[in-house]
Amino acid sequence: MTRLGIPRIVRGLIVALALGLSGLASAPAHADTALPAPTGLEVLHVADTTADMYWSSSCYSTGDVVQRYVNGSWQTYATGTCEYLALTGLTPGTTYKFRVYSAAVPDIGYAQSPPSAAISFTTLSGPDTVPPSKPGTPSFSGVTTTVVGVYWGQSTDNVQVTGYYLQELVNGAWTTIRTVAPSGNSQGINGLSPATSYTFAVIAFDARGNLSARSDPGTVTTSAVTAAPSCQANLQVYGGGGFTLTATIVNTTSAAISGWSFGFSLVSTASVNGAFNGVLARSGNTGVITAAPYDATIGQGGSLVVGFTGTAATAPSGFSFDGVACTGA
Repeated sequence: MTRLGIPRIVRGLIVALALGLSGLASAPAHADTALPAPTGLEVLHVADTTADMYWSSSCYSTGDVVQRYVNGSWQTYATGTCEYLALTGLTPGTTYKFRVYSAAVPDIGYAQSPPSAAISFTTLSGPDTVPPSKPGTPSFSGVTTTVVGVYWGQSTDNVQVTGYYLQELVNGAWTTIRTVAPSGNSQGINGLSPATSYTFAVIAFDARGNLSARSDPGTVTTSAVTAAPSCQANLQVYGGGGFTLTATIVNTTSAAISGWSFGFSLVSTASVNGAFNGVLARSGNTGVITAAPYDATIGQGGSLVVGFTGTAATAPSGFSFDGVACTGA
């Protein structure tokens, strides 16, 4: 049977669809989930007209909103930021109050976060004239015939240390040999002469060009040239027979070393997991690590760390480099 020319089965489908749409329309809407409030708000490097603001945030696509408290109310200062904002154009000698919240992301179901805890700071009354503190005395490591690693204790500053001048004492005068970033307080110096003493010192500087006092000097003497390279072996043995063998090779000879080999003794029943910085081969109770293509040559004054790990009832022994016994282990 039909009514108004519409088949009964079709009319049934229309009614069902209408009921379904009606049910959807009457269903309660789900509230978006509020984003977590930003945390860890801090302001660093406060100068007379600038400062840096940092915080932790979920950083969704819409970013965060930075607010400033002005005349009793919170006002938008910047939008679309994420965990950092450089504050510029500030007024000297002025106290500022800021907070941050994460903006809503309704298209994926997130609502605006609560605001972070507020933070206050006061800009300097005028241009920064305070120099950084005196850096620590240089110390040294990785000394070879032509290379030395220089390290020094970092300086502090009322605003921010922005770099260091690494200086060398040359013919009685201090000469800047490198300008390094504030995090670069370790430098490898190469091209030195064997068996020669070198003296270094450091000066820190800030964004205004204020200079620290020069650090106390540190002096280091490069290694003398030897007939064979040095090899220092370090064997660590663990419970259950596990071990790690690490050997540090320093080329203290007068020429580059090519096609090197590192030899050792190890029982044939030992399990070896593989070598690092070389290619390992075994035959009976002996083994050898030969150079890989990427470290086949060790230049004059250069160094290399080579070794392997494994498990054995009797630990490896008899370490040598190019036929010369290694020390240590």
